[in-house]
Amino acid sequence: MKDVAARAGVATSTVSRVFSAPHRISPEVRERVEHVVRELGYTINAAAQTLRRNDTGVVMVLVPDIGNPFFSKLLKGVEHRAREFSYSVLIGDTRGDRNQADAYVRQLDARRADALILLNGRVPGLRPLDQGIAPHSPDSRVYPVVVVSERIPGTSFPTVGIDNVAAAHRATTHLVDLGHRLIGHIAGPKDNILTGERIRGWRTALRAHGLAPSHSLVAYGDFSIASGRSAARHFLRSDPRPTAIFAANDEMAMGAVAELKQHGLLVPADISIVGFDDIEFAEVYDPAITTVRQPRFDMGRVAMSLVIQQLRGEPFATGETVLPAEFVVRASTAPAG
Repeated sequence: MKDVAARAGVATSTVSRVFSAPHRISPEVRERVEHVVRELGYTINAAAQTLRRNDTGVVMVLVPDIGNPFFSKLLKGVEHRAREFSYSVLIGDTRGDRNQADAYVRQLDARRADALILLNGRVPGLRPLDQGIAPHSPDSRVYPVVVVSERIPGTSFPTVGIDNVAAAHRATTHLVDLGHRLIGHIAGPKDNILTGERIRGWRTALRAHGLAPSHSLVAYGDFSIASGRSAARHFLRSDPRPTAIFAANDEMAMGAVAELKQHGLLVPADISIVGFDDIEFAEVYDPAITTVRQPRFDMGRVAMSLVIQQLRGEPFATGETVLPAEFVVRASTAPAG
């Protein structure tokens, strides 16, 4: 570090801050230091840094299903921000198993990780870290915790997400504006907080245009392609059949499209489809899926920033941080009739 500082013409503390707090260093100085770092092949001694900070330098992220493409870009945002501050990311795939989630959390008790980012909508017996309380409190399993996407009712953990009600309202209104009057909804699992919020947005949009959100127009799934196919079969048996479907995620929307095609129906000529999330496959699917684009990379970055602020004892945003969603119109929707 002394060699880097001498070559770059800065103090050793400045070199340290380039790695630990780059936002506090001017871009010009940071670029000069990073150039010398590359030139000399300098690397951080992670073990020494951990001892000095009295932490592991690891943040754990709990994911309900690592195979779900929704989480890929979100995890990239988490890792990108963590790398800027020299933290490592440990991913725990809970597979929806509460016992598995508890086992991962015990890694924090054993001091193998310093903080937790929850993407699974469940919290395994932790309390939020209040302003002014040091991390790793021995009193009550208090750790920095941030929740992403799926709010957890009854907790006060910092949360990062979008306005799901407004986004679902916008998606449904798009179909109404195209002249559709019988609009089905493929919902997520009944016990999922996002399911309730997106159903609420669908209902309020229909009611705002004088349309009835009948229970028969809702089919529940589990965010998988298979459940989207099953929901499509439900709507094919309906009489009258919906002319449009709003699905609570892109995978269920794609499953519905595939099932409708198998029964000889064209999307959007016969039935329009709207998804949610804008995963990577949505744009290249046939037809390309009209959808709600969640700012997944930014959600991950903001979540990691909140964790770092807590770990450093800095003031952090409590409550819910709501990021803007974007509605993307593609080829899977068309005017009714």
